[in-house]
Formats: sequence, structure tokens, C-alpha cells
Amino acid sequence: MRKVVAVGIVALIVFLAVNRQRVFLWDPLARMTRNGTKVPDARVLINFSNDVLIEDRSDGRLRLALVQNWNRVPSSPAGPVRCVGALACMSDADRATATPLTKQLATMSSRLVDFVDRDGEAIRVSLW
Repeated sequence: MRKVVAVGIVALIVFLAVNRQRVFLWDPLARMTRNGTKVPDARVLINFSNDVLIEDRSDGRLRLALVQNWNRVPSSPAGPVRCVGALACMSDADRATATPLTKQLATMSSRLVDFVDRDGEAIRVSLW
């Protein structure tokens, strides 16, 4: 039984190492605000490169927003995003297929992501 568990853990570590750009893990300490107001129903997920995937259910519907470090364009994922419970999601590629939300670039650091969504609302994501 121990060998099966050990092999499973090693396989999971190898999978995560190979797909580190595609796998987004839930950051329970991250917070999102819209126009300065905290959004309690938003969930923030990050990957190895600090790309940010936001699941926002605040108005009763699911809205996904993706900001990738390589282009800093706030966008909506166009390819499939598969999620495992509330802990992890996986994009379709290392550089996820996405439709831009606006033409303005996001401001990104290791702790903050600021951008304007398609409704013109200021979004700030604080990472810990």
C-alpha cells in the first residue's frame, strides 16, 4: 500500500512540474476588489508564473478573468478551463487561449494585479 501511495505522489509531482504553466492553484489568502469594494464571492487562482485566474460569482453568474504575465492583457479564457473542485484549474495551454476584455494592459507585480474589466470597473487582486 505504501508503494502505491509513494508512486501516486511521485506521479503527481511530475505532472505538476511538467504542467506548471497550465495548472492554477487556489490562493486562499488572495483578495479581489472591484472599484475599491471587496468581492467575497471571487476566488483567485495562480500558477507558477504568477498568472492570475479569477472566478467571480458575485452577481449569480460565473465570470472568468485571466491575466498572464507574458502579455499582461486582461482576458477571458477562450479555451477550456477544467477545474478540480475548488482547489485547482488547468488551462488549455502554457499560454492560454483567451479573448481580451479591454485594450488596456494590466499592472502586475508579485503582490498586486490591477486592471480594468470590460465594464470599465477597476479590479485589484492582492496576492500574499
